This record gives sequence, structure tokens and C-alpha cells, in this order.
Amino acid sequence: MTDLGELPTFLGLEIEGNRKQRTLFLSQKKYITKILGDHGMQDCNPVSTPADPHVRLERTSLSIPASEEEGRGYQSAVRSLMYAMLGKRPDLAYAVSKVSQYSTNPDPTHWTAVKRVFRYLARTQDQGLYYSGGGTGSGFTVADRGSSDDRRSIGGYTFLLYGAAVCWNSKKQATVALSSTEAEYMALTQAVKESLWLQGILSHLGAENHVPDVKSIYVDNQGPIALARNPEFHARTKHINIHYHFIREQIENQEIQLTYCPTSEMTADIFTKALPEPSFTKHTLRLGLVSHSTIKQQNVQVGHGHTSKEGVRMSTGEGRSCESPALIPWSPDIVPLEDDGRM
Repeated sequence: MTDLGELPTFLGLEIEGNRKQRTLFLSQKKYITKILGDHGMQDCNPVSTPADPHVRLERTSLSIPASEEEGRGYQSAVRSLMYAMLGKRPDLAYAVSKVSQYSTNPDPTHWTAVKRVFRYLARTQDQGLYYSGGGTGSGFTVADRGSSDDRRSIGGYTFLLYGAAVCWNSKKQATVALSSTEAEYMALTQAVKESLWLQGILSHLGAENHVPDVKSIYVDNQGPIALARNPEFHARTKHINIHYHFIREQIENQEIQLTYCPTSEMTADIFTKALPEPSFTKHTLRLGLVSHSTIKQQNVQVGHGHTSKEGVRMSTGEGRSCESPALIPWSPDIVPLEDDGRM
């Protein structure tokens, strides 16, 4: 057996660690450059978000079928984007989830949406997830009720450790929710299951000190929090399938802690809808996504004693700057349910 030293790449994932500063940067720049070339998008005009908030995608009529070649090309493009999203690009989750729903019969509007994701990647090729020793951990979940063309809701969640995302999900819910509370409650169910899995794997790895980080889940709606903590049935919620109510058992066993946070601070919002550029940029930074040039600049500054990693600021690409939560712990304006029992 030969010791090849530090692992630089793994299945297209580029790994750059700094043991002295206890940081880790994961990116996919080479893979993104490759898929841009494979699909003829290497010279495209870049955009600042992967999905246009002013465009609503709908299914194509079966009377206007796409050709077999168009279908294969579309599916190939979506697969390429999906691998990038599953790797280390959570900012692509909503856009890729949305365009993948039209793979059976894509039309020109769907192709435009796919190309927009490539155009966004062309602008952010060197972005990746940055984990720092001083970062924080927590979970976020949210749902956008009735936003799909079939009126089903989009649910999403993410969990952060060391100031960056370690898992994320954006998915259309299986049934139509009759209220925003029900949609949020179903999204919370998925987040709770993910939290329990993370708690188990962290304990198995001997990292019990991080278990409290993934026990805490932030929700931007008081309704599902009250429903999860109150074992009584109500007229507006008694129709909810009983398998969603396992959340209550987890709360009683203190396996999960639910906390309210304002919608404007809900990081998981990026997984449920197409956001305008300012909100999108804010949430990508809170996910721990930063550019490689920013990390290099930080290392140079720390090496010369100019600033610490808590003082780094980065450009949003539009002439503004903001602090990265991967470098500076995030603390929302928390309003616990005990102080406000309104639904």
C-alpha cells in the first residue's frame, strides 16, 4: 500500500484542506468547466441566479411531442446539472429539481430554463462549500404551498455544520396541502427524518458534540411548530396523515428542538422557489458557498497578520460585499413559541 498524501480529488470533487486553520473547501470547478463545454455553453452570457423568478414553467401538451433527439439531449443536460447539484452546489437544488420534471417532453421554454442554470454555473465555476472550525450548525426547513403547476407544494430543508451545508433537499410533495401549515408540517417531517439520520451517523463517528447542532431545526411558520408540540387534533388539521405526527414523539423524547425564525432569515427558502438576486446571494452565503479566490485572499491576509478569518468580506458580484456565515456564526432573531403562541 502506498501513501499518496492528502486527497486532492474524489469523483470530480476537488478538495482543499488547511489543517492549521481547520478549514475545508470543496468545489467542482473542473467538472463544471467540462459540462459547460460538453453542452456548448462555455462562451455563454453569465447570469446571477439559476432560475428566473418571473418565469413559471408548465408541462407541454402531449399533442406537441418533443423529438427523440431533443428528449435525449435535454435529459443529458439535466443529468449533468444534477451531479453538480448533488456534489457541492446546493444553490442549484431548486432549479435542477424544477427542470427535471419536464424531461419526458421538453419544449423551448424548458430548454431556456436549463440553459439559464448553465449560464449561472459559468458565472460561479469556482464556488464551493467552505467549512471552518469556528462555524455554526443548525437545520432549516420551509415549504412553498401550491407553487407547482399541479398545485402541490415544494418542500426543502438543509443542515449546516461548521458553517456550511452538509445535506440539502428540494422536492415536490406527494399530496396537495390544504393549508400552509400542512405544507410546512409535511416539509418538517422530512427534515426531522434527516436530523435523526445525521444524529445517528455523528454518534457512530464519535462526534457526539455536534449532535445538538443537528437537533435544532428552524421553521418560519408558527403553525407547524404548534401542531408538532400539541398532541390534540383540531378541525383544520385532523385530516393530516398520521405518519406525519411522528414529529411529536421526537419532540417528547427531546430528539428534536423546533425554533421559529423570520421568513426573511429562512436559509431553506432557496430550495422552494426562484428568488431575486439579493435574497439568493444572501442565502447562498449562509449555505457556506464562497468563491475560491475569496479563500485564497483570506489565507494570504491571515498569513500576513492583516486580519483573522472572522473578518473576511466577499463580493456578491454586483459591486456589493457581505460577510460569509461560513466565517462568521449566524444568529437569527429568534422568537420561541413559548413567547408567541399564535398560529
